[in-house]
Amino acid sequence: MMGFEKASVIIPIFNEAESLEELYLRTEAVFSGLGLTFEFIAVNDGSSDLTYKRLLELRARFPNIGIINHRANHGKSMALMQGFALAEGDVAITMDADLQDEPENIPNLLDKLDEGYDMVIGWRASRKDPLSKRFVSGVFNVITRRLLNVHVHDINCGLKVMRKDLYKRLNLRGDLHRLIPAMSQAAGFTVSEVAITHAPRKYGSSKYQLLRHRGLLDIISLTSTLAYRVRPFHIFTEIAFIAWCVFSISLVGLIFTLLIYHDSPSALYVASPVLFFTSLTFLIIGTTFPVIGLILDNLLVHFNDERWRSTLVKEVLPPESC
Repeated sequence: MMGFEKASVIIPIFNEAESLEELYLRTEAVFSGLGLTFEFIAVNDGSSDLTYKRLLELRARFPNIGIINHRANHGKSMALMQGFALAEGDVAITMDADLQDEPENIPNLLDKLDEGYDMVIGWRASRKDPLSKRFVSGVFNVITRRLLNVHVHDINCGLKVMRKDLYKRLNLRGDLHRLIPAMSQAAGFTVSEVAITHAPRKYGSSKYQLLRHRGLLDIISLTSTLAYRVRPFHIFTEIAFIAWCVFSISLVGLIFTLLIYHDSPSALYVASPVLFFTSLTFLIIGTTFPVIGLILDNLLVHFNDERWRSTLVKEVLPPESC
């Protein structure tokens, strides 16, 4: 870790009071072994349990802990952006608070970063999550590799390390925290990965939904944003094609019903209106919503800035200088 003097560990937290002390102590042990100073920035994203109280207790014992306290829950992307704004480290390390991504993996990621990369992310090769969650994550990874050309196994792993010139340039909105490696690579930064250990969840329950439709929407959003300046016609045409395919399937279903059940008035009275309005709805949504959403998304890039994010914060207690 020759080129690093100080690290900023940024932890988005939502109702994780039970794990906080162990998380900090294990992280401190890792940095003591490395001989590096670090600041521990905890972003309390509107927790309703004892998270804030535990953080204050820990900060009284360990002054290198900084706390950002949101008035309400605004999501992981916003929490990370608040942490990046406060951080002063040569490198930033993002990590979930549930202790599944173990702090003891940090040295391996820093070693890889020291080879010259701008970002290194963890790869949960032996992930300790239910099969359903691993399956959904696997599908998400395949889609991102194909659409965004990011050749990593686990793009949404919470454990990441990145250099200061990278994390200070990130602009996350929506749920784009899942796509940080893709955004970084598109901006010209180099990205690598390291296999890490993954622990079963020790405290509480997962805060993430199994069906992450927003993640798929963010892939479309990011793809269009990245393509906006160089090939907008291509990407908008591809999205429109998908929408028309969905409409076509609905229309075929309507025609099939009319041909097969034409002698069954009750079936026609029930199925035909449903399929007709379904087809019409998909036609309208597929034609208008993607265009409107993509235009708005590209416009919002210029408004979701640091000044706006500051209005979401109730309190900031920065860490004391190391």
